[in-house]
Parts: sequence; C-alpha cells; structure tokens
Amino acid sequence: MSKNPVLDNLLEPDRLEQAYRHSPDKFAAHLKAAIAQHGDSETLQVWQARLSYYPPPPAPGIAIGWLVALCLIAGCLTKIPAFFAIEPGWYYPRFIPLIVIGSVIAYFSKTTSGQRPKQVVWGAIAASMAYIAILPDSSGSASITMALIHLPLFCLALLAASFMGDDWKSVESRLNFIRYIGELSIYCVLILLGGMVLTGITLSLFSVIGLSIESWYMEYVVVFGLVSSPLVATYVFDAMQMRQSRFAPILSNVFAPLFLITVLAYLVATVYQGNNPFTDRDFLIVFNGLLVVILGLTMFSIAGKSRTIKVQISDYINIALVGVTLIVNMVALAAILFRWAEYGMTVNRVVVSGANILIFVHLILLIKQYIEHILQAGEIKNLEATIAGYLPVYTVWSLVVAVLLPLLFQFK
Repeated sequence: MSKNPVLDNLLEPDRLEQAYRHSPDKFAAHLKAAIAQHGDSETLQVWQARLSYYPPPPAPGIAIGWLVALCLIAGCLTKIPAFFAIEPGWYYPRFIPLIVIGSVIAYFSKTTSGQRPKQVVWGAIAASMAYIAILPDSSGSASITMALIHLPLFCLALLAASFMGDDWKSVESRLNFIRYIGELSIYCVLILLGGMVLTGITLSLFSVIGLSIESWYMEYVVVFGLVSSPLVATYVFDAMQMRQSRFAPILSNVFAPLFLITVLAYLVATVYQGNNPFTDRDFLIVFNGLLVVILGLTMFSIAGKSRTIKVQISDYINIALVGVTLIVNMVALAAILFRWAEYGMTVNRVVVSGANILIFVHLILLIKQYIEHILQAGEIKNLEATIAGYLPVYTVWSLVVAVLLPLLFQFK
C-alpha cells in the first residue's frame, strides 16, 4: 500500500470516483504524482483528460454582438408607442409577449441547426404577428382576451422548435427544452434582482449630485432591461453554461416536498374553512392556478431526474404531488361542470374546461407511468416520453383557443 489513494485504487473505479468527489483538489495532486510513476496507465490518462478538459469558449465577438443587437431591437420595438401615435393599451398586450419570444427565437436561429424548422417557425411568427394585429379591440371581449393569453403559449411552442432544431421529434430534446425553461426562469429572476439593485444605486448616485434621471431611466433603461432579460438569461444558459441544467432540478427537488406539505395543508384548511370552489369563482381561479404550478413543478422534477438512478425518495414525493394535483384537478373540473349546468356556457368556461380536461388526461398518464416506474424499478424513459409526447397537445389547444374560439364566439 502506497500513500497515494489513486495508485492504491487503480483497479477500483468506484473508489476513484469516491476519492475525487470527496476532495477534487487532493485527488488532482495525487493523480499528478501517479502519472509521474505510471504514465502509460490508460485509467490515469482518462482521469487526466477528464480533469484537464475545458469546453471551448463561445465566439464572444459574434455571440455578444448578436446578443446586443437583439436586445436593442427588442427594446426599440417595445418603445414603438412612444415613437409613433399608437395606443399603448392596445399595443403592449398584443405585441410585447411576441417581441420577447421572437427575440429569443432569433437568438436560437443563429445557434441551432436545421433550416426547415427555422423557415416554419419564422413563417408562423409572421402569421401570428399579422393575426394579432387585425384582431378587434379586446375591450369587453372574453374570446379575444383568451386569444391574447394563449397566442404567446403557441409562440412558446415555436420557441421550442427553434431551440430543438432538427431534433424536434426527440424526447431528449423536448426534455432539454423543459429544463431550459426552468433555468431561464431562475436566471431571469437573478438578472432582474441584480437590475433592481443597480437601479437603486444608480438613481441614488445621481440624486446626490442633484440630477434627476428617474423618468428617463425608467422609460428606457428599465424597459430595455426588462425585455432583454430573457435574451441575456438564454445566452448564459446556451453559451456560458453549454445548455447544462444547474439549478432547476435542484430547486424542484428541494421545493417539491415543501410544496407538497403546503398544498396538503392548504386543502385541509380549505375544507375546515368551508370554502367552496363550486360557488366561489375567485377560489376556483386559485385552484386552477395551483393546478398549473404543481404540474409544472412535477414536470421540472421528472425532467431533471438522472437516468442512472433508479427509484429514490424524490420519486415518492413526485408521485404524491401528481396524486394531489389529480385531486385538485378533479375538484376544479367538477366545479367548472357545475357552473356550466348552473350558469350556462361562456368563453372562459369553455377554455378552462378544455385545459382542465387536457391536464386531467396528462395526469392520468403520468401517474400510471410513475406507478409502473416505482413498482418495477425500471427505467424512466416511458415517464419521460409521457411528458414529452403530450406537449404538442397543449400547443394545439393554445392554437385552437387563440384562433378558432374568437371566430366561433364572433369575437365576443
């Protein structure tokens, strides 16, 4: 036995990995000494290549230049009502979501392969812009309001296509997009928090010397920063993190048990307080919002699960979350059907009913695959396919609500 743990465990790959994870710095020093004695060892050569490898940096001139140009274009498009005689109340709800999503699509058009998907995506974006421009005024129209809410969801599907490129049919590519959305949300929050601190410091510094720049700063710097934050977050994920999920899986696994406890406590408190989603419309809205949040948290957690690990405690928490979500979904669906029978059909009830039915079917499929995964301790591929394969269903539904529903209800 030598004093070098790398040499002592040269034929024990598990122990080598354990030693590396225990102290990477000490392991690197021991590895250097081991290579000096046994430089012809393939095991040592593999470890040396692993520890000395650094991914090539992105082309900073092109990438950052393209990023800055897109940020400026998105900011200028956002300020169009200030440059021209356009009503902000009409322009912003229609075009801001499409401007933000379209700018990120433009970013991926430079970094993702696949010419045909790009042509389809840009054709659909142009059609969406034209369609939303000719929609009548949304004042008092529930169908147009729903169209304005769901068209950005359809554009998210176009963003997914631009992100995946030629691999848009791949389950792994769709899961990567889910992971990207999780990472994007986290990075955007961090960027915006940093922007808030910078804004406070900047305004304070200028106020000390007697210059009041609040109005100009808020109208231009803050607006440009808000619409640019998804682009900057995308650049961090794509070019700097090499599309590797760092935070979303960790946070989803940390918050999943906390959220499960919170939701169970909320449901118990709801019963105790006598709240009734069948008659209380606001409470029903909260129930549906809760449903979407839990479903999203569960999908992020499953998408971030390692394939090399079989069943673990997080799986039981996830299946409990799916079960709770299913209960919430059934209560919400029953309340909506009750309101159909009691008050008749409206645009909002059609949309919420359709969304709840789609989520109900998805949850049934998820819980079925999750039970099989836990009982059989098998691979997670079927569960991943259930998540990825159902995403186009939500895309089709968002397009139906955005395009067909206003026509069916005559824009009322």
